[in-house]
Amino acid sequence: MKVKARCGYCLLHRGYKEILRATEDEVLRLKVMRELLRLLGRLLTPEAVPAWVGTERDRLIRRMTGCPDPYKGEKRRANELALKLLPRVERIIEEAEPGDRLREVCRIACLGNIIEYDVPGHSHDIEEALDRLRGERLYVDDTDRFRKLIRPGLRVLLLTDNAGEIAFDKLLVRELRMHGCHVTVAVKGGPCLNDATLEDAEAVGMTQEADRVITTGVDAVGINLSESSEEFREAFHSADVIVSKGMANWETLTEYEAPAPILFLLRAKCEPVADSLGVPLRSNVAKLVDRGWSL
Repeated sequence: MKVKARCGYCLLHRGYKEILRATEDEVLRLKVMRELLRLLGRLLTPEAVPAWVGTERDRLIRRMTGCPDPYKGEKRRANELALKLLPRVERIIEEAEPGDRLREVCRIACLGNIIEYDVPGHSHDIEEALDRLRGERLYVDDTDRFRKLIRPGLRVLLLTDNAGEIAFDKLLVRELRMHGCHVTVAVKGGPCLNDATLEDAEAVGMTQEADRVITTGVDAVGINLSESSEEFREAFHSADVIVSKGMANWETLTEYEAPAPILFLLRAKCEPVADSLGVPLRSNVAKLVDRGWSL
């Protein structure tokens, strides 16, 4: 997915918020902001991919401020809150009819995608979202098609998105493994925004739920195969089905031909992503694409 004009505003807005989190030194803040403006001026071309520009923004901020993980505290709090809410969400799955369980799990996975900070106009209040969960639907619902792919021995690669959210992803992993699937979960190889890392996977118990947990091998927002580790690339290209969480993975995976069917699970939290999907803003999406598909 290529950038739109609004992506420039969002990239700068989130960069400023990240700088505030990374340092209290106002002189340094201004210095970093000046360099960030230069970076965006250079990288924000019509062929740019928003998440990849965001990766370079975040690396610049971390390097100049010396803060290795500006969202560390927010991630810890998100994990704790998600674990606190998890029993309430699990009851929703338990009450679902057998034929609706997968759809409910995917709907909850989209709910978890709300936990994202500093997106202009977006609320990350997961408790408020949970209160209205029963009234929300999947605007794009390919869960029936996805269900037909599930079989014992199916190799599934789940690409996670944010901390906190990864606790709700356990329900999807659990459901897939109940059907005999082998599930590999991939988290980020280093801090980037509030994305889940191995530390977060361990904190919420994902390492006990999945058959295997790996990292992308890199601190990139979304997926960048040119930077990813050999272990991740092997898992990516050998998967029978990929489940992709979140907007950044949509932004980046649409730059490649799908190596296998991909189920995109996300909440469209900004206009450019919503427009690229053809859905209204704040829609929940479970979009399945075929092998070889590209945007």
